[in-house]
Amino acid sequence: MKKGYDVFSKAYGVMLRNDLHAKDSIDHKLMQEMILLDESSYNLLYQQPPTIENMENHEVFSYAQQFKSSSDHQTIKNVIKHLCSIASGYNTPFEDMLFGGTEKEILDRGTDWCSDMARVCTVLLKCLGIPARIVQLANTDKAYNGHAAVEAYYEGKYGFCDPVYGNCFHKDKPIDVYEIIKDKSILNGMPKDYAGLFSAAALCDYDPNDPNNKYIISRPNDYYLTLIGTSHNDKWIMNEEKQ
Repeated sequence: MKKGYDVFSKAYGVMLRNDLHAKDSIDHKLMQEMILLDESSYNLLYQQPPTIENMENHEVFSYAQQFKSSSDHQTIKNVIKHLCSIASGYNTPFEDMLFGGTEKEILDRGTDWCSDMARVCTVLLKCLGIPARIVQLANTDKAYNGHAAVEAYYEGKYGFCDPVYGNCFHKDKPIDVYEIIKDKSILNGMPKDYAGLFSAAALCDYDPNDPNNKYIISRPNDYYLTLIGTSHNDKWIMNEEKQ
């Protein structure tokens, strides 16, 4: 079972260690704890129904209740639609963006950064009584092709949902990320670059009630300023494969 920064490859491990969130933040902790989803970890990651946490004291609990619907599926769709609208309307220049912080701080400022959105989505769903966890995706055939989203547990199984792109995978029942990786026909009609992200996935549980979580706000670092400002053409440009 593979765990931590290097689950996708050595080069992706370098990229994730250079993530622009603060080193001591909950965001790096989640990457350190993520588990690669494969045949050896499947039973561990999917065998037990998740517990429902008490989120009544969380600062976004009241905010989350506006999305409550008559079914968990519709509730999830409401949350995804709302977060997707925030992401699509966000237009702050990259060099001026902020990253991390509490879920309320992220919601207050807005963002289209996938890992921040995934954490917010996870918490909103938990506040609505729907267990959820963070999914990290990577196209291991290309450089710098990663993404973060969510799996929500409802109707007796996990289903993949994406708060940045607005996708909620469900056909008669929720469709989890493992099913998508194994059956790429599920992605028919999706943009090629998006479908390519499902070549590998890692999962991570997030406990928003852990008093040891550190919600540090950060700004773009030199690694990401170089990455965003350079035409990399899906190739590693900072010697990540050699580090």
